[in-house]
Amino acid sequence: DLPLYTAYISRAYERTQYVRKLLEEGAIGDELIKVSYKLIGSGGARDMDRELPWRFDTKQSGGGLIMDVGCHVLDRIDYLCGPLVNVKGGAMNKNSANIQVEDFVQLTANIGEGNWTAISHNNGATVECTWDFASDEVPLDELNFFGSKGFIKMSAMSFGPVELYDTHGNLVQKQNFEPPEHTAQNLIQAVTNDLLGTRKEDFLSKGSNAIRASKTLDAVLDSYYGGRELGYWSRTNWPGSPKAM
Repeated sequence: DLPLYTAYISRAYERTQYVRKLLEEGAIGDELIKVSYKLIGSGGARDMDRELPWRFDTKQSGGGLIMDVGCHVLDRIDYLCGPLVNVKGGAMNKNSANIQVEDFVQLTANIGEGNWTAISHNNGATVECTWDFASDEVPLDELNFFGSKGFIKMSAMSFGPVELYDTHGNLVQKQNFEPPEHTAQNLIQAVTNDLLGTRKEDFLSKGSNAIRASKTLDAVLDSYYGGRELGYWSRTNWPGSPKAM
């Protein structure tokens, strides 16, 4: 059989592995209660100065920035905590009349069972995520993991510190990380090692986790596009687009 590797590179970042270690060591307790994420801004998306960046061309990207930026956050939650189940949410175009894709996405979910997770008691923990790509508010990129004995705060799409807090909100520990010289280096090296049979990492990204992320995105974007079946990108007047409203 030929292995299928997918490019969810953020699970291999040093800071992601540091958070996994904290979770495994019980830094926030042995029970995960809630995961929250909020992004205000573009999430560091590049090449946005073109007339129609490919990230806004549904035929190329599958949707708006959520397809390029949000998918990595969803995969990181999946990798650290478990699969997202009972996914609910929606999308809209709040502030971007010049494009037809969504610029605002919200979702809620629960954490399901998985044998790859970093924290033992996580089944049923809640998940709340918001992406506000076109807001004029102060940019924000904050991913939180709340446990029975504290919480972890980290940036998801930018390279900020990882902070550990107790249940009273007091900072217990702070660890800074430098951006990697080559963003995908850790994952590419892990894939190379796996193919050579020299070392196997638990953060390898395969087809199974990529499918879970895609299904989650389809669930929250379905009503905006009037379905996510093959060829939806070629339809005009999606129910959520500005021209259809």
